[in-house]
Amino acid sequence: MSIKIGILLPRSDMFPTLALDFLNGFRMGVSDWGNNANTPELLVESIGNACGDSVLKTAEKMILQENVDLTVSFCSIHNLKDLASIFSAYKKNLIHLDLGGNVLTQEHVNPYVLHHTLNLWQSAYKSGEYAAKNFGKSAAIAASFYDGGYHLVESFVRGFIANGGSVAFSYVAPFDYKTETYQALIDGIQNNKPDFVFSLFTYKEEQKVLGILSEKIEDKSLPVICSPLIGLNTETIKEYALENVVSISSWDFTPEEPEMHNFIQAFEKKYNASPNVISLLGFETGLTVLNSVDEEGNLPPELGTYSEDIKIRSPRRELSFNSFHESQTTGYFVSHYDFTKQPYKRTALQQIDLNGEESLYDQFKDLPLSGWQNPYIIT
Repeated sequence: MSIKIGILLPRSDMFPTLALDFLNGFRMGVSDWGNNANTPELLVESIGNACGDSVLKTAEKMILQENVDLTVSFCSIHNLKDLASIFSAYKKNLIHLDLGGNVLTQEHVNPYVLHHTLNLWQSAYKSGEYAAKNFGKSAAIAASFYDGGYHLVESFVRGFIANGGSVAFSYVAPFDYKTETYQALIDGIQNNKPDFVFSLFTYKEEQKVLGILSEKIEDKSLPVICSPLIGLNTETIKEYALENVVSISSWDFTPEEPEMHNFIQAFEKKYNASPNVISLLGFETGLTVLNSVDEEGNLPPELGTYSEDIKIRSPRRELSFNSFHESQTTGYFVSHYDFTKQPYKRTALQQIDLNGEESLYDQFKDLPLSGWQNPYIIT
């Protein structure tokens, strides 16, 4: 008898193939089940922007009407406690999905809930540490109206200040980036002369900001730490004159590790397309499910509690789960972007090992929830 899995996926105007990208990765992750009787049955539902009562109602429908054994779902941090309570009440398992834009707290720890993320807020903290140690102690921070509404800027600032840094200038872009000239950002950089720029923008806005910095900043070697999600979409990014653009993330699509190499090859062969970070998130979620079932194909009664014993070789190296039941890897990649070639080339410069990241949850425990209701990049 196969297990039944409900998968609740959102829309994203910025990344309209998000749901399919995740599903393609997930199906690959559970493909080792083969064609036997234990192959899971997937029930897929759309949940809009993954926030509000619709997520809760759809999740409860999966339990009551479809009698699923496991639900996999994106969910707003504002609704996550209520969503977890539903699964706790029915004693059903949930894998909560998120890119990691917000810090989890103790109220989100639940024996039935596992949190699978790409650890963006932890990566932002590491970016602050790395910048202070490698670029200098004076920072200019620039963020979009949207990207700045999560815990990523705060995480970067805390990591930077903890290592002796200070913020010389900060800039928040207006909502309508299409008509923005970003002259205030350029003036702030030129007047304050920071050692580097932390640039938190995604998708086309990041491309526009990099273009303007490339055109108007005289020192093309000025370090720019950008969002690792600059490469989430498949569009070709323009050639920029900036020489020192880096990002820090828990993944790298061009490492020597055989797991990532095998994942990329298998995905391209199966779907005739290159995987992105959403495909990666789906694949790892599938691997997590596959490695959680017993020989009879049954899930543990409390997946959240069980997750602390999970260790998986994934494309991000070893994947495990901490005491907050959130996924984590063994470290982070510092990547450099070469925009002189098209498509641009991203190369891992070094790896930063995991070191005391779990203690950050306690440091961030009083941080208010972000202003945006929808999960990060689910627009």
